[in-house]
Amino acid sequence: MWRSFAEIAWSGPRQASALERGDDHSAIARIVGARDWLALPASVRARFSRTTPALYRGSTETNLSSVGRLFAWCLFPFGAPLPVLTGLSEAMVEVSVRDGGMSWTRSYRGPLGLTFEVRSIKRPSQDGRLLECCAGGWTMLLDVLAEDGVLVFRSRQFYWRFGPISIPIPLFATPGVAEVRHTDLGRGQFRFTLTFDHPLFGRTVFQDGVFEDPRE
Repeated sequence: MWRSFAEIAWSGPRQASALERGDDHSAIARIVGARDWLALPASVRARFSRTTPALYRGSTETNLSSVGRLFAWCLFPFGAPLPVLTGLSEAMVEVSVRDGGMSWTRSYRGPLGLTFEVRSIKRPSQDGRLLECCAGGWTMLLDVLAEDGVLVFRSRQFYWRFGPISIPIPLFATPGVAEVRHTDLGRGQFRFTLTFDHPLFGRTVFQDGVFEDPRE
């Protein structure tokens, strides 16, 4: 009985140690692979390998299906890993290196001045992939790919993690497969596209935004 519990509670890859991950800022480059990494635009490589804090400003449009809205509001009290504001929003993304990974804080300002924030940290895992750790312990194991000059993050498995405990969440109990696409637009701009596609309910979350590099 104890073995069965341990296999569930301690499943999934663990975060890489400081020795295993090396330089935090080069983790994504190592995961993508040298050839594909160098095929990305220089501006994309710079954004995902910087070691100093950055603030990106832009705007987003978010659409949630009825199922996506249900997930977003049900998870809101437990770390709020999904956007709850729909429509057009002013947006800011703060990026820094901390806690063994790259921290991303996305702040949205929608109609009537309503604000919302999503926080996560991307950390390398022991198996050479990437963990996206959101507030509340919600975690995605990600595959990282370079496709025709676009940097793509695609979820492989969801977990709820608390310290050493890591419990897998079946796909049907999540908003679906997550995919983030970072597309360089030139002239210091990039497009951020987020989708969740559920195996039964189709697209549950769609967010598209354009941001500008900070003026340094």
